[in-house]
Amino acid sequence: MGARAMSPGGALLRKSRMFSLPKPLPEPPAVNLHLSNYKSPTMTKPYPQYQSITSPLSSREKGDWGLKRPFPLKSTMTSSTPLIRVMGVDTQESVTDFASAADHTLSLEKFQEMRIAMSIPRDLSRGSIASSEEQQSVFEDEMDFTTDRPGQNNRRWKFAGPWLARLTEGEFLRYLEKSVRPRRAEFRQILKQRLADEMTTRQALAAREAGKEPVPVEPRHITDTQFSDYLRSLRHDRVTLYDLVSRLLDLAPLGQPVGMVNTILANKGPSNPDSPYGKAGPPPSHPSGGISYLRTSNVMENHPVYGPQARRTPTLARVVYPRQGATPAKLGVGGFVADAPAGDNEFNWRHGRMRASASEAQLTGVQHLDTTTSGGAKAYVEPVTASIDPSGKVLLRVRETSAEASLVAREAKGLARAYNDGSMARRMPKPQADRSPVQGGMQRMDRVAEAILGQEKPNAPEDKTQ
Repeated sequence: MGARAMSPGGALLRKSRMFSLPKPLPEPPAVNLHLSNYKSPTMTKPYPQYQSITSPLSSREKGDWGLKRPFPLKSTMTSSTPLIRVMGVDTQESVTDFASAADHTLSLEKFQEMRIAMSIPRDLSRGSIASSEEQQSVFEDEMDFTTDRPGQNNRRWKFAGPWLARLTEGEFLRYLEKSVRPRRAEFRQILKQRLADEMTTRQALAAREAGKEPVPVEPRHITDTQFSDYLRSLRHDRVTLYDLVSRLLDLAPLGQPVGMVNTILANKGPSNPDSPYGKAGPPPSHPSGGISYLRTSNVMENHPVYGPQARRTPTLARVVYPRQGATPAKLGVGGFVADAPAGDNEFNWRHGRMRASASEAQLTGVQHLDTTTSGGAKAYVEPVTASIDPSGKVLLRVRETSAEASLVAREAKGLARAYNDGSMARRMPKPQADRSPVQGGMQRMDRVAEAILGQEKPNAPEDKTQ
């Protein structure tokens, strides 16, 4: 009765986002497989699930956050980051369950400040190091689509079916019972139609050679023996079978196996090109994750003094985890964890190569945890690109920056001095100190008095040669 008697304005307010928050995002399925190396109940999750809410100071002083009831000032006014996430608008205790959302919001701001373009995941089987030129943007037309395209079906990032390698055994059994076996009759009809088309093509070729009129074959004309023989041959042709099943169930593609099966696949040739998500699975959302909409990072920065720069402004990174064997050191870059740049640099020690100077020595904190440096060991790196893995984590890739770019970055913070043109400084007039008109007038009065008394020194020596 109340919903029917509600006015149009009341219905609009009831459905507005001011009074109804969006449902939290579910956890990505890959989290159940514990893909990350370390998990803690107090750690910041690599993916946000709740919407971040803020309020202006005038409303925050009253506890007004646009929700059902005011929030306590003791917990909202003492924070320098007025950002919250609401887990429950109204609980059984008649309170609003909320917590701080500054972790994900500030991480997003720092990531956008670094101006990093998102790219598709690189294929680790083709090499552990990929240059920036090999990275392809997630917003390219041949990668950013969700509908089925002939010849490019495996390159899309969204599928109706799951990625089979990510399912647990229980989830896989439930998927077989609820989604696969009920469609067995539909799949058999597709196979009969395919067999009928193949038989029609063969008979048409034979009729043309004999000079007769070809007769099309219908699925109802196929006998049980012919269909059984076709199923038996299809079981040995797994490339065709997997392609038909994936198209029917709209399954996410799997990476090509290795060994003998891989040789068979290479000889026969798949109907669709390899998917960039075949090795690890498709992402849980758009490949950009909504954190960056830049299409490329190939931009040239123009310094106000030094002009166009060859390298981008680097970011100060902190060593958060030392190197362990073949595992590279972990760096904290703008709130995200990335592997140390590969190659012969201050993050990697190459035995047998002498350093030219002490500045080329290895960075402290790479081989062992540095507990003496205040704030930890830090160094400048250049973010190159980033991608989203199946668990929703941002995989950031960085490279070593140049000494000139680091010097310019340190000079912008007042930690170094690079610009020192002596000839230009001599030609430019010296800046006068700030003084009031009264002080300037008093100084000139002193010079006038000295001139009257005859005690003013000449500005230049007299030329006695004249």
